[in-house]
Amino acid sequence: MQTPTAVIKAGLLINGTGARPERNMALIIEGRKIADVRPTASLSNLGDMVTVYDFPQLTVMPGMIDTHDHLAHLGLDVKQRMNTPPSLAVLQTGRWATDTLMIGITSFRDAAGVDLGLKMAVEQGVIPGPRLFISLVIITQTGGHGDLMQPCGLSSDFPRLPGVPDGAADGVDACRRKVREVVRLGADCIKIATTGGVGSPRGGPMTRQFTLDELRAMVDEAHAAGKPVMVHAHGGDGLKMCLQVGVDSIEHAALAEPRDLERMAELGIWLVPTLSVTQRMKEWLERDPQSLPAYIAAKLPGVFDVQRRNFKKALECGVKIAMGTDAGALGHAQNTKELVYMVEAGMTPMQSILASTRMGAELLGMGDSLGTLEPGRLADLVMIDGDPLSDIAVVADPDRVKLVMKNGIVYKMPVPQGARVLEPKVRA
Repeated sequence: MQTPTAVIKAGLLINGTGARPERNMALIIEGRKIADVRPTASLSNLGDMVTVYDFPQLTVMPGMIDTHDHLAHLGLDVKQRMNTPPSLAVLQTGRWATDTLMIGITSFRDAAGVDLGLKMAVEQGVIPGPRLFISLVIITQTGGHGDLMQPCGLSSDFPRLPGVPDGAADGVDACRRKVREVVRLGADCIKIATTGGVGSPRGGPMTRQFTLDELRAMVDEAHAAGKPVMVHAHGGDGLKMCLQVGVDSIEHAALAEPRDLERMAELGIWLVPTLSVTQRMKEWLERDPQSLPAYIAAKLPGVFDVQRRNFKKALECGVKIAMGTDAGALGHAQNTKELVYMVEAGMTPMQSILASTRMGAELLGMGDSLGTLEPGRLADLVMIDGDPLSDIAVVADPDRVKLVMKNGIVYKMPVPQGARVLEPKVRA
């Protein structure tokens, strides 16, 4: 072993593999990676050049992974977005990226909205943020779920980050071209909508979008380019098409039939359930019935309970499940609440942690680098005040997320007891 650069000492270790938690453990960090994991008592002299983070009262676990959200969504207030210049939208998105990292999300698959420039800004250290995997845009048919043209004749897709293209495509040839365009602009994955949704102004969660031939052409083109395909599909024929053509993950599946879920398990197709978005819509409407468009309020009751039953059925069928939220339009940096919702819907706390760590890494094709605290993995980890296996809600409390490390770099750590934190003064 080379000279370590940091040592993390924790009272409880949850390593992300599903193994039993271990007490009083230490992680030896060398540069960007975990070099070793061993009992704290076995540590020898570390030398003066090693930074030691000694928090015996905290739990250490892998950094969490959100595999479906929209970091660049500026919210549902159209008037406010009309008054947001594109440069401000870029800066706000950068701030949300930092906020999201600070709650313990160290990797993030953006399901439309983030462009290559923002991803590069995080990679180059211009801004702190989670490791980004981007789709750029939702590929949609004209009038489909991702088509934001309003009755007045104007699109509400504004402001848009500079490197994000229009997502509309119709016909097999145009669909192939659109995939190639998105790949050219730096997409890590291809996002397609084959049904409407709760948030669709036209159609609903069971409305099929695209033809089988169009979808097959897009999936073929994406896979030829080495890009996985994530599909927004709630149920009906739009979801069944996905099972025929071999997509990689289905997002939502809120109204899937039992046999659809069984087929997903048989075919190894991932489910990203996104319970957060419907939960938070429900909470918004309970606080203020006028807070969301009428078409959302009308469709939500028919989806909410079925989605949770389907989540439990998918779990029973053995469908591979990765954590995703899809709730950025309702506010950012609340992603870790999804673990609480998954436990309420039928998972154990350990299963929710695995869905948010190891399983998320596997879905992203990073299972050999991320998602567990094992030697050779990238040093992405969080330290939490509390035991999430006893109370999963502790992971969703930003004040309890005491330390965040990504790539061996600490971005957040506990303030020493008694220290004064000075807020920066802003000149009006």
